[in-house]
Amino acid sequence: MMLDFIKKNGLVFLLFAPIALMAQGQESLGVTTYYFSDSGGNSVSTTSFNLAKKVFGRTVLLFDLELDNVTVPPVTASTGATRPSRESSKEFQKTRSQAIVGIEQGLDAYTSLMISGYRSHEQDYQSTSLIGSLSRELNEQNTTVTVRGQYIGDQVGEILADGTVFYRDKTTYWGAVNISQLMSPTVVLNFSYDGIYYDGFLSDPYRQVRVFDETNDFEASPEMHPDTRLRQALTAKFSKAIPDIEASFFSTYRYYWDDWEVASHTADLQFNKYVNPEVIVRMDYRYYTQGDAYFWQERYRGEQFSETGTSLRTADYKLRSFSSNNFGLSLSYLFKEVARKNRELAFLENATIEIRYFRYFNTLDFSANIYQLNVNLGI
Repeated sequence: MMLDFIKKNGLVFLLFAPIALMAQGQESLGVTTYYFSDSGGNSVSTTSFNLAKKVFGRTVLLFDLELDNVTVPPVTASTGATRPSRESSKEFQKTRSQAIVGIEQGLDAYTSLMISGYRSHEQDYQSTSLIGSLSRELNEQNTTVTVRGQYIGDQVGEILADGTVFYRDKTTYWGAVNISQLMSPTVVLNFSYDGIYYDGFLSDPYRQVRVFDETNDFEASPEMHPDTRLRQALTAKFSKAIPDIEASFFSTYRYYWDDWEVASHTADLQFNKYVNPEVIVRMDYRYYTQGDAYFWQERYRGEQFSETGTSLRTADYKLRSFSSNNFGLSLSYLFKEVARKNRELAFLENATIEIRYFRYFNTLDFSANIYQLNVNLGI
């Protein structure tokens, strides 16, 4: 549940926010670290280094390197485990490394093209991706249209009892269109559509489903998902600057649906306020709710769900109905005043440091604390 939560709630974006800034032609050098823990005793610590460097007038090179360390406690139940079954009575640890290399090229004063690739590796999962985006400013630069596409080839591994790894293939195709419209000097509207198509092994090789018989006894059976999935979403975002109080406000709504009959609604609110010229406080709130997948059941009964059966079955909490709340608070310190007053620290003029805390909980009796530290040297 832990890693699924991170991906589902956008923390991958938080880690790679500097990469997003790179697509705007900015130079940056940053380090990000965060620590995640949940009510089940799982934890993740991550450190990321990122760099964007302009090498020609309209050419920016992009680089990002990330290292994760994951700790999973001993398995205490026969269902829902997302770790190898061998040595399940012991704490399980693994590391993941990821590298991103890319280039952004300005085609003219209003158009930019970005191409990047990444390679991710861990003990039982390997992923390779190619990403491209094209952005164009229109209507006297009041409108921006961005088209993005991504191909991902994954090797989903399962660590067997003898220590060897058995791999299965998964392929992902992702596309998105975003329109950003400046409505006034202080108001921006964003509308986007994105679609993702998966093909291949879409189950978790370690998750087990409890299958009950007529005596109410049960046995553990590997989950079995469909081998394709189409996921789609529409998103609208309202951004408002409030110069009178040196603040800004953002609100976002997202509607999601897929061909597994899962539908969800997400609402985000964010408020940013300058406490003084050097300090910014940020408050976040996110509410999320969704329905069941068509093959999710509270209890699976019958031979058709056994290990040799062919009926679909899942132990994935993200495929059942639930709601969640996520609260966030952060403080950012800008070094521009320090750099202005101390000539020897002039290189810190665009540097920032940010401390963030998130508290997450849902209706499935799951909760998590996330601590994050971002350092951007701005050089």
